[in-house]
Amino acid sequence: MTTSAAEPPEGRRTSSWQRALASVFDDDALAQEVEDLEYEGPAIGLEFDLQLPTLRRVRRETAGAPFSLGMRPVRRGRRGTWIRSGLDWDKVVEAGVSGLLTAEQADWFDEVRALATVRSRHVVHDRHWIYLEHYESPVLWSLLARAPELEIEFVTKGHARPVTVMGPGRFQIDLVHDDQENLVLRPEVVMGEAEDRRHLPLDAAGIVGAPGHGLFFPDTDQESVSRTEDLNTFALALVPLGTRLTREQRQFLESAREVTVPREEIQEFLDRWFPRLHQRIGLTNDDGSIELPEVASPEMVLTVTHDDLTVRLEWEWEYSQAGQRIRLPFRPADPLGTEPVKRESTWETAMTKAVTRRIPDLEFRRSAYVGYDAVVLLRDWLPDLEKVHDLRIETRGTAPAYKPSEEPPEITVSTLPSDHRDWFDLGVTVRVGQFYVPFADVFRALAQGQDVMMLPDGTWFALDAPRFEHLRELLREARSLQDAPNDQLRISKHQLGLWQDLEELSDRSEAVSSWTEAVTRLATREPVDPVPLPAGLNARMRPYQVDGYRWLCALHDLGLGGILADDMGLGKTLQVIAMFLRALENRTGAPKPFLVIAPTSVVPNWVTEIQKFAPGLRVAAATGTANGSGEQPRALGAENDVVVTSYALLRLDEALWRELEWEAVVLDEAQFLKNPRTQAHRVARELRAGSTIAVTGTPLENGLTDLWALLGLSAPGLFPSRRKFVEDYQRPIEVSGDRNALARLRRRVAPFMLRRTKDAVDLQLPPKLEQTLRVQLTEEHRKLYDLHLQRERSKVLKLLPELNRNRFTVFSSLTKLRLMALDPSLVDPELETNSSKLEALFEHLPEIVAEGHRPLVFSQFTGFLKLAAARLDRLGIPYSYLDGATRDRTGAIQRFRDGHTKIFLISLKAGGTGLNLTEADYCFLLDPWWNPMAENQAVDRAHRIGQDRKVMVYRMVAAGTIEEKVMELKERKAQLFDQVMDDDGTFSSALTEQDVLALFER
Repeated sequence: MTTSAAEPPEGRRTSSWQRALASVFDDDALAQEVEDLEYEGPAIGLEFDLQLPTLRRVRRETAGAPFSLGMRPVRRGRRGTWIRSGLDWDKVVEAGVSGLLTAEQADWFDEVRALATVRSRHVVHDRHWIYLEHYESPVLWSLLARAPELEIEFVTKGHARPVTVMGPGRFQIDLVHDDQENLVLRPEVVMGEAEDRRHLPLDAAGIVGAPGHGLFFPDTDQESVSRTEDLNTFALALVPLGTRLTREQRQFLESAREVTVPREEIQEFLDRWFPRLHQRIGLTNDDGSIELPEVASPEMVLTVTHDDLTVRLEWEWEYSQAGQRIRLPFRPADPLGTEPVKRESTWETAMTKAVTRRIPDLEFRRSAYVGYDAVVLLRDWLPDLEKVHDLRIETRGTAPAYKPSEEPPEITVSTLPSDHRDWFDLGVTVRVGQFYVPFADVFRALAQGQDVMMLPDGTWFALDAPRFEHLRELLREARSLQDAPNDQLRISKHQLGLWQDLEELSDRSEAVSSWTEAVTRLATREPVDPVPLPAGLNARMRPYQVDGYRWLCALHDLGLGGILADDMGLGKTLQVIAMFLRALENRTGAPKPFLVIAPTSVVPNWVTEIQKFAPGLRVAAATGTANGSGEQPRALGAENDVVVTSYALLRLDEALWRELEWEAVVLDEAQFLKNPRTQAHRVARELRAGSTIAVTGTPLENGLTDLWALLGLSAPGLFPSRRKFVEDYQRPIEVSGDRNALARLRRRVAPFMLRRTKDAVDLQLPPKLEQTLRVQLTEEHRKLYDLHLQRERSKVLKLLPELNRNRFTVFSSLTKLRLMALDPSLVDPELETNSSKLEALFEHLPEIVAEGHRPLVFSQFTGFLKLAAARLDRLGIPYSYLDGATRDRTGAIQRFRDGHTKIFLISLKAGGTGLNLTEADYCFLLDPWWNPMAENQAVDRAHRIGQDRKVMVYRMVAAGTIEEKVMELKERKAQLFDQVMDDDGTFSSALTEQDVLALFER
């Protein structure tokens, strides 16, 4: 690229009157516009000032590379000259804004300035001049190459002589004879090849960067330079170099422009000096007048000796002297050095660094390698070392013992009976040819990051295959699932999914017979010999119920537990009763009763259902504590086939229930035990039973730890450690939406959880139509709600950073706002105002009842239900009422079923389970909450088997209140349940700080 000053045009392009008016208005912008019109060519330039530094002028005749080259931005002035008015390096960005420079030109100058500042921190540039020799980055040349397209001209200071950017070139020293036959060493830059080759003498040149990536010099002879003090009268040449200068090349330029060897000393130069110079700088004779000796470069030599299972290394240097090759040790034995050849310490250091760059872990002092280290050396390091220039590798000794095995590895997994109840010893071996490798060794090698496994004869096989990594993860999981660290690897009888994954990964599997049977009957769910229905069953089971009964029988036969998680209203109780009958009909040995534990309100229903569907079973319910009027648990167990008790009585008489042995324990509405810290959960876990079945339509309500808690009761060996469950499943799934973790969880849980939804089975139920009624608050109600919202929001925002510590206070604020959305008097009895929600409810209830419909009205707040009850009393509409304090629960239910009452007011907690109210065909949910399962349970009191009318469901939501935010959060919670229980996908997290914050937004 060549840029030069444009010659002034022959005629001006502006008239005298234009110049006169511009001066009258004294307008700099107008004057600049006139100047730009007067002359053609670029109006912006980069000015170069070539000079001798003050301290070096006295050395000009003897010193090499004496120049300094400054650069600054300039613009074309009114008379066509280049001026710096209004421009310097600090103002280029501002000039781009004002219009003096284009935006692209301003960016270009700013890049040139920034490159000098960033890469040359030790050099101080002033605002006017930046010096080219201090640019350490070769990026400078690509910047300079862009100048023509931006219409930026390069000129010399004062004289506007052309500045030529040549290139790229390479540095060399040319050997020539002068007129007296002396030998002259002349530095030069060569550009191009063959006929296009061009030689640029470097009698006096400046160097760009350190040690140097370019040169600059006046484009004239040295004699002319010597006669002038103003170097800018000459044209200027800039030459980028294809490769950086070496330190020796730079030193040659700075210390001597040319070196002359007298004719009588040429031979000494060729014998002693030429070989060393040739290695470091590069000498040539372009005109062919001198026959240069061939120089045998020194080499670094690595000798690799194979000695059985040991690989030995020896590092040496090899030099040439008098036509012979002489080897020297890697480090001199005698520090004073009496070696036959002078060592090139700089070259040796460079070679050592080159090897280290290739193999950073290499230790030159280490001479022997065995095992895995030898494999790494032969497989990885030597191929890389072969690419190092001037390094020669020689091989000696026997044939290499270390080589890849020709036979692929075969993985075998096995299980053996263990001393630990409900656990098997897990064995994994790897066979390669005639050798067996314990997987403990393989596991250790993988843990240490090794990618190969050694065999006794030196052969090896790769561990970087995907199946070994998968196997490591599976065994890591198996080890983490044990209750305590143990060198013996074990697997629980409940970990069928893990065993299946191990089987699929292995080449062979050897399992105990009971294990094989469990995999066949539970994993496939397609028994070869279907279990017949018990003879004493007094019911006609639907096909899906028969499948559930057979699954329960398989669990019972294998001594395993599980979760029957069918949707509400699909007959879970009937399936369990059928399993009771079949077990008792096939029983051998001493009889042991079944124990059913249920909420207090559901206990009578179990007794009734067993008597109805299995009249041959003896059943009794505990009616009180052992210290009261109730029967002793031991007496109940001795006289009955099935004993039914409540969670409350289980807690009160825990020691008596624990001392008995039960055929199996059934936990009905098992979501009551979702908190593993409660006494009820602890007692249920300590019961002595062959297996435990959890029965619930909502195994997951708040988050995945609910599911973990139920599996801890029904399949205690599946995920023994809560911490590991949180790390491996809950946090990745709920926080990160990890689809792999979700798929792995579902595989592990699948054999022990059976769930069918109403949509998945053909119940021939009438439709369930759901609708959200948005209730607008009255003006007075709105003002009261907004006032409390601001108070509670201000309080909660201060508590959110420590949500876990302040959870009770935060939920108290949430509850207060929910009550305010229903009726302000529930928060403060003195706040007398009409409830917008209650008014909306009673716009529908009287009309619905008049049409002959039977509505259920649910609320979580008994205070609001009582307000509704008072309104019904005033209207004279008969109703039933049920909450946790209702004494005659059975009577309230029966009066509604018999038609004596038209409306049933039910608290969500007391009536969400254990009720069959198919007489109702309308459901009103007065206050939504973020747990969708509680609402679904309530609605399914009416929409279940036996319903012959469509069911209308109305969710009443106060607009512009916390209830709308609750509905959004509920959708995410419903997704969490659906994704784990049904479909693949990702979902939102459990209740978090962000969720709470969203609930308090207006």
